[in-house]
Amino acid sequence: MLKLSAAGTAALVCLMLFAGPAAAKKKPDPASFSYIATINCGKGPVQIGSGDDFWSPFVELRNGKSYEPVEWHVKAGSSSFDLVNPDPPKGKRTVCSYDDGAATGTVTLVKLHGPQND
Repeated sequence: MLKLSAAGTAALVCLMLFAGPAAAKKKPDPASFSYIATINCGKGPVQIGSGDDFWSPFVELRNGKSYEPVEWHVKAGSSSFDLVNPDPPKGKRTVCSYDDGAATGTVTLVKLHGPQND
């Protein structure tokens, strides 16, 4: 009886280990973002969601990965914006194309680690 109980517990632990990470990575709801845009950092286009602030994190809609914009070089209509975050996070920077249907250009991103609750 003890062997059956130990085997059942081991199977349950294995299931929890494999199900845990999948359950933890929930796809973001596009409706929860002010802006939806397409970025391309060299590996193909990716849809992201972001907030109203220029420095709001970008969240990949397919997997929930988060990035912080640290530099913007975009045009919207006849206006252009060149902004640099005065207090950027440390980390590897990646320059990506940016297009939200109104503004186009480039944005420089730093990958955020850990859960983001924005």
